[in-house]
Amino acid sequence: MPQRFAPSMSETIALIGPSDSVGVIRECVTRFFPNLTFRAYIREHTNDTHEILEQSQSECDGLLFAGIGVQEAAKAKGVVTKPHTQLERGAYSLLHAFAAIQRSGVPHSRISIDVITDPVLNEVIREYSLPFAKVYSMPFAVQLREEEYLQRHLELLNSGKVDLAISGFGGVYRQLRMADHTAFRMLPSSLQIRETMDRLLADIATRGLRSAGIAIQIVRLHRNEELSANQYDQMKDEGRFFLELLEYVRAIQGSLFNFGKHEYVIFSTRGVIESPVHLEMFTRLIQWGRSNNLLLSSGIGIGATAFEAEKSARLALSHGRKLPQGGLYLVQGDHIRGPLGEQGELNYRTRIEDTTLLRMAEEIGISASYVDRIRAVIDKTGKNTFDANDLAACLGIGERSARRVLKKFVDSGYATLVGKENAHQVGRPKNLVKISI
Repeated sequence: MPQRFAPSMSETIALIGPSDSVGVIRECVTRFFPNLTFRAYIREHTNDTHEILEQSQSECDGLLFAGIGVQEAAKAKGVVTKPHTQLERGAYSLLHAFAAIQRSGVPHSRISIDVITDPVLNEVIREYSLPFAKVYSMPFAVQLREEEYLQRHLELLNSGKVDLAISGFGGVYRQLRMADHTAFRMLPSSLQIRETMDRLLADIATRGLRSAGIAIQIVRLHRNEELSANQYDQMKDEGRFFLELLEYVRAIQGSLFNFGKHEYVIFSTRGVIESPVHLEMFTRLIQWGRSNNLLLSSGIGIGATAFEAEKSARLALSHGRKLPQGGLYLVQGDHIRGPLGEQGELNYRTRIEDTTLLRMAEEIGISASYVDRIRAVIDKTGKNTFDANDLAACLGIGERSARRVLKKFVDSGYATLVGKENAHQVGRPKNLVKISI
């Protein structure tokens, strides 16, 4: 029997969704997890879920959404930073609904059903020989609103194409019943709820371990003066940038300090600043800056002390400033990631203790961290044959420097010249070098 996660006594979990789903969930979780505290945040319609995000995240350690529609509606209009998950409507939910249909004795050869995926639906119908002659399926899609599912059910019911509807949306189910249509609700099963809660608690515990540590982010703002329009527009753009930066700092619960005219230092914690949501938020800010002729270079440093975090942030910033269009890097210990959110993002080490890698670097004649960086490029791209232009683009260096690096690999025997390429028949042919590390 699998060992379940043992929660601490202090966790508080938010139960978010319509009243019927939250009622079922609460009855189950209080039975299986008596040591936890649960708070219900009721919103009958998915489009209103974002209204309770700020309150629930300030009061709870994790969020359990009643379904994927509830979760995605919240994310569409708000930012979810705490550990969270949602209760899928799968095979157990469909079988529970079908059992209720059978008990009711209503005709059920033709049905319309939403949320559940077609592969699960087809497998359950086949495996359990469910007697559905005609099924109109409407799997969940992020771009569709709850009202669109309701209208589709109504069209099928009003036209007589189906005998009944099965819905995973509390609001859709209530509207169908209010219109005197035969409808059944898909709710999560006890087994689904318990397993999903176990995963959420494990995520909370993991996030807690990862959150330990100080995070410092340094942001440098610089402008291409050749493209600057006038001083007024420049000041206006920089003012807009500062407002966007304040929103980011608020989201990561950080403190902002201005160190000079165009340098900002942000203090936060590792778990918050390193979350995918916030990293994506800052990379969007970088893209916005580029479109407005404001180039941002930024470095995030993670450390046990402020001194260690700032030292790492400065190192990360130095990598971002080397990129012509700016970028964001993150340094923790001897590991560096970046440029974050870009196509060429890599994860490699700045300090190498691997004796094999150190020996290889010495024989090639370049630093061990550079060898590790090239290995990261090979692992990510799946290719080990480069010309100087390819390698320069991957490493963010000049083509001449990349040509020297390739020559050192060939001279030391860690690469071989496998051909020449001259796609346009103009200029010197490019050497194609296969690296073997």
